[in-house]
Amino acid sequence: MSHAASESIPDGPGTAQGRTVTDGPDGPVMALTGDLDYETAPDLLAAVTALATEPGTTVTLDLSGVRFFDSGGINVLLRARSRLLERDAVLAISRLSPAVERIFLITGLDTVLPPTGGGDHEDPAAG
Repeated sequence: MSHAASESIPDGPGTAQGRTVTDGPDGPVMALTGDLDYETAPDLLAAVTALATEPGTTVTLDLSGVRFFDSGGINVLLRARSRLLERDAVLAISRLSPAVERIFLITGLDTVLPPTGGGDHEDPAAG
């Protein structure tokens, strides 16, 4: 991979989202914090698109730190998935916050982008 092992991307002006990118076993893992909505969606799409991905790479979004999620968030996840598929890469979703999990279940997004792992609201030691 050609991206940094740990890269912190600060919030942009007027946005309420933070992103941290680390190397995962199958490709970059981007942990999001704050809001994933109409206002922050374009920045996220640009950040995902800018990641160096080769065919077969999996880009994972950790959504456990997302406190607000609306239709803009749904739209950007679907668009990011399409952009990665064009490059023969995959979008994976991991660890949903309670706010994101609720929207995923209500809209059926969990059938299109099935999440892996639990959210912050679950006790990982509970087995």
